[in-house]
Order: sequence, then C-alpha cells, then structure tokens
Amino acid sequence: MGYMIPILSDSSYTKTVDSQGNTKVKKELGKDDFLNLLIAQLKNQDPLNPMKDQEFIAQLATFSSLEQVSNMNKNLEEFLKQQSYQNATVASTMIGKEITSIEGEKGVVASVKIEDSGVYLSVNGKNIAFNDIKEIKNPSTV
Repeated sequence: MGYMIPILSDSSYTKTVDSQGNTKVKKELGKDDFLNLLIAQLKNQDPLNPMKDQEFIAQLATFSSLEQVSNMNKNLEEFLKQQSYQNATVASTMIGKEITSIEGEKGVVASVKIEDSGVYLSVNGKNIAFNDIKEIKNPSTV
C-alpha cells in the first residue's frame, strides 16, 4: 500500500466553497465526507486484493452509526429549541410578578427577553436567567 496523506491535512476534505465562491475551513468531518471516502476507497481498491467483506460491513456499520448520531443531534437541538420556547411562554406569564433569584435579587418582572443563550427576565433593569428563579409571588401591596 502506498503513502496516504492524512485526511485532516488534505484541503479537499477540510475546505468547502459556498455559492459565492468563498472558501470555508471545516473543523469536523460529517456523514457526507465519510460516504465520499468510502466511495473513493471502493473505486481505488486493488482489483487483485479487494476489500474484505468484514471490512466493508464494518465501514457501513460505522457510517450507519454516524448517521444515527447526526440525526439524534438534530432531534436534540430541536428539543432544546422547543424547550426554550416553552420557557419563554412560562416566563411571559411572570410579567408583573415579584420574583427572587437564586442570588437573592428581588423585583417585579418588567419584560421577557429571548436570546440564543436562553430566556431572561428584566427585573430592576437587570436581566435574570429564567433558570435562576427561586421564588415567584404576587407583588406585595404596601
């Protein structure tokens, strides 16, 4: 077998070009890259010494596992996005309520803000993470 260039140093596998012609460096290989490697391996194998059945089956099993993990990751991302929307819905019902954070800050919720990092409640001009709320009650009327 001849010398093989490590795949992560081969620019044909570590770079992509978008529709505008901009080159982007990929930091990880995906299932499409794995499938392309498998096809290239099958095309370029030695006809006098072809890939053994066990090797081919093992690579297909690896590809299948990679695809399942990729699908599971997409489902988890969707679940987390839905969880964030549910948190925002619950947080919106807290507007006008008095809350206490786990750090002891108290105040009335003025608004709710949804960001990539989570759901935040605006209390006394500060943003308090939805997950940092310790107590919720009706505002005291003094």
